[in-house]
Amino acid sequence: MRALPFHPLRRALVVALALLAWPMAAQDEDAADYRAETMKAIGGHTAGFFAILQGKVPHAAHLGVHANALAELAKIAPTLFPEGSGDDSDALPAIWENPEDFTEKLVAFEVAAVNLAAAMGGDQVGPAAQQLGQACKGCHDDYRAQ
Repeated sequence: MRALPFHPLRRALVVALALLAWPMAAQDEDAADYRAETMKAIGGHTAGFFAILQGKVPHAAHLGVHANALAELAKIAPTLFPEGSGDDSDALPAIWENPEDFTEKLVAFEVAAVNLAAAMGGDQVGPAAQQLGQACKGCHDDYRAQ
């Protein structure tokens, strides 16, 4: 049995549709990559902050740098999860299935990060650090794979 020739107009339509879909798929992949890199930065600043706070490293002068970076990164966290950017990442589909709860968790993270930055130099650093840890855990428990 001989295959029917692929009509040139049909071929052009298939190519055009593929070219239109490709940038959207690339944008979703780019959004997931950007989110992953930003979340790594948040994780790095969090780990650095707690390593200093727990006396594991002698960089007490850097504590505020990490706290301020976390406060700034927390402000952009809600922009990191556009619809369709969940493939091939640690982000669970529950993020987009429960957007109200997820948004509440991101707000809790931002509040905790801002509170941590504001607590630098005072006696509330410990409680503010606990608040940050709880905010991170609350989101990761429900919305992050692993």
